[in-house]
Amino acid sequence: MADQKWADEHKLDTMLDMEWENGLSGRKSIELMKEILTSRGVYPLDRDSVPEDWEDALLLRFFVGFKKNPEAAAEAFEAMLKWRADNGINDIRKKLMEGLQPDQFPRYDQVRRFYPLLKCGKDKHGCPILITLTGLIDPAKLVKAVTLEEMRLYIIYEMEHKFIKLCQLTAQTGIFYRALEVHDLKGLGMHHLATGPVGMLRKVVKEVSANYVEISDKVFILNCPFATVVRTVLRQVVPARSQHKLAVHGTIEDYESVLLERADRAQYHECLFGGALPEGLNSDEGDDMDKWPKITIPARDKKVVEHAVERGQTVLWNVCPEGLDIACSLKFVSASGSSVPVFESAERIASLQRGSFQAEEDGTLYLSLDNVYSYLKQKVVLYDFEVLAIQNLSTQSSEDLSGAAVDDDK
Repeated sequence: MADQKWADEHKLDTMLDMEWENGLSGRKSIELMKEILTSRGVYPLDRDSVPEDWEDALLLRFFVGFKKNPEAAAEAFEAMLKWRADNGINDIRKKLMEGLQPDQFPRYDQVRRFYPLLKCGKDKHGCPILITLTGLIDPAKLVKAVTLEEMRLYIIYEMEHKFIKLCQLTAQTGIFYRALEVHDLKGLGMHHLATGPVGMLRKVVKEVSANYVEISDKVFILNCPFATVVRTVLRQVVPARSQHKLAVHGTIEDYESVLLERADRAQYHECLFGGALPEGLNSDEGDDMDKWPKITIPARDKKVVEHAVERGQTVLWNVCPEGLDIACSLKFVSASGSSVPVFESAERIASLQRGSFQAEEDGTLYLSLDNVYSYLKQKVVLYDFEVLAIQNLSTQSSEDLSGAAVDDDK
């Protein structure tokens, strides 16, 4: 239950009636946004994307998030609507609204292990508490466990799930709810500086975050090395209007009282207070990938891996460079001599690629790994072919079939 002073300040009607930095009320500002959107042919809004009882609050989120500028906010809002339409986000929302749980998200087990996100209780205001164990994120292992598109899809599911909860809370209570976010840096190391994997992850997070605006009320950064120095830097680079959202802390002695002032201990996960990690994150079990065959391609060389396939079989294929990138293609050649391209990347691959192929006749899959462009460095590639049970295919969704997860931009 929100304390009364905070609740009064964060009532949606209060925020709509108050005068903002642009000299207009929130209500007048979102009316300007509606006029701009009408002129661009996108208002009235698609109710699958913006339910009527979410409309004013969602427009206000964009207004606040885009520097209280109605024009910039309307432009970003229009881009968000297009992004949702282009990426089938409303289909994802429908599944979530029908009860899909986080542990049912596509590739949940694989992503969670190397990108741990925890949903806990609520703070004293009623804001949902969301914890990211940032220090346990392993970008290099993540891009080997899932494809870039699978990772992107998972993050979209997570963000849409968070967004729905906040919009529902706001509609039910009339209070402009945002989340309390906690980022625990414990475990931060040099592996977080792997530029390739980190760059891929950052690209996904940046794209998705741009379409979920003003959903954080406060951000606690815990176990931050050189916290005093970081605070000083943030004061210089973060706009004054946003500094109140960020709180940087060092060890548990520094942050424990701050967390407990915001919410009861039971509302967090005990791992923040020195307790055990969530189940599955401290597992010593090996990855399935550890069992995959491995092949070394010398510099200025090319190798081909063959796998026989029988008529009617569906094969799940996986290929993942161990470190450096490599050119890759996969084709099926039938016993009669016809050739069918299965996968070919316009660019060299640096992360896991996977897909499925169903053979209409006997033949062979040929995986070509080309390193002829490299004059000095050999490449090591992991690969796997797994025959799937035909009778199970009809029960799998397109998201579950890994073939739908190949990144077509590669």
